[in-house]
Amino acid sequence: DLIRNMWDGSDCTINGLAPLDGCIHGYDFYATGSTTMEKDNDPAPSSPTERHGTHVAGIIAAEMGNGIGTIGIAPRAKIMALRVGSTTLSSSAIVEAIDFAIENGATVINASYSGTASSTPERTAMERFESEGGIFVAAAANYEEDIELVPAFPASYDLDSVIAVAATDADDGLAWFSNYGAVSVDVGAPGVD
Repeated sequence: DLIRNMWDGSDCTINGLAPLDGCIHGYDFYATGSTTMEKDNDPAPSSPTERHGTHVAGIIAAEMGNGIGTIGIAPRAKIMALRVGSTTLSSSAIVEAIDFAIENGATVINASYSGTASSTPERTAMERFESEGGIFVAAAANYEEDIELVPAFPASYDLDSVIAVAATDADDGLAWFSNYGAVSVDVGAPGVD
């Protein structure tokens, strides 16, 4: 469903240098330290639990036929897959991915991750993206908390480019697990059923 929407990374660059074999629709900035899983040009998930980005990309861009035409929020969007972690995230990988997105022309970043600790390098990278006109869509997180009282980053960074997204249920209400915030959360999107 997404193959026509995947970004062509054949001419991608990192710090102004082209990777040897281009990028397979993005880049994997997550290095585990093992000899078999290092940073490389293939952002494909290594396990079935790493599927949230694909889920979100499908909602945004999949051209699913419904007998009349295609459906999807932005069926002509191009998706640049950038892997920054697995069960844990690396602040340095996040910063590298944001800088890669800037260098390779991304205009919107979907950040389907969250944490309770802020990161100066991450915020600074987000400011660079904002200065290039980028929009940063961030998950409000799933702790059942008001993020104005218990911040969730990157959604809680006070930047004009950040759009914080809560999860909604099948009735378009707040999903039972979603964070919320009267001022800090901008919009809700399908998160369950």
